[in-house]
Amino acid sequence: MKAVILAAGDGGRLGELTRDRPKPLVEVGGRPIIAYTLEALHAAGVREIAVVIGYRAGQLGEALAAQSPLPLSFIHNPRFREGASLSLAAARAWAGHDPFLLLMSDHLLSEPIIRALLAARATAPAGLSFVAADDPARWPPDYRDEATRLALDPEGFVTAIGKHLDPYHALDTGAFLLAPAAWAALDAAPESCELSVVFRLLAAQRSLRAVDIGGAPWFDIDTTADLAAAAAHLAARP
Repeated sequence: MKAVILAAGDGGRLGELTRDRPKPLVEVGGRPIIAYTLEALHAAGVREIAVVIGYRAGQLGEALAAQSPLPLSFIHNPRFREGASLSLAAARAWAGHDPFLLLMSDHLLSEPIIRALLAARATAPAGLSFVAADDPARWPPDYRDEATRLALDPEGFVTAIGKHLDPYHALDTGAFLLAPAAWAALDAAPESCELSVVFRLLAAQRSLRAVDIGGAPWFDIDTTADLAAAAAHLAARP
């Protein structure tokens, strides 16, 4: 299984912290944000990983090449200040015609999340894609207010995705396993758009299903306040 990590954005909401370094290299708990996801992939047995880079691309590529526990491929998205769909599109040739993991570099992810997605794919129809989903009740209101939300039907298929969605049933952890059919949704979306637009098209086709992560650790980091909360979250882990 291949994995694509989107890491091209400029992390502007972190202010001065990303003025001289890319967001994935900002530290939380004494380690770069992206290190947690790379470690999770390594522990889950994923060995083919591409990182889509853009903002301060040379700095990020050099640091990851030196620090990663696995060899990495790097894909440059020169239009990194536009919609994240362009970063996904940049990885298309590398991903090829097989299912692949799609992960966000500013989410702290853990091994059980990766394994849950891989297990779901092992028994699913070929055209089905998955999103790792968490129970909102685990999180305080201020975190839920900022998170991307998922509405689900009784069989776990995503019917809607977006921030401030109401009603909703789960939170999007920033980890997906996409079938090759997802490229058709990308083609149908505007060239430059948020990924939620692509995922809404998959949902409309009943091709995106939620996978319950069972309380596995994760954290989405957008702001400096998130950094402090993520550090506390890590410190509270067993």
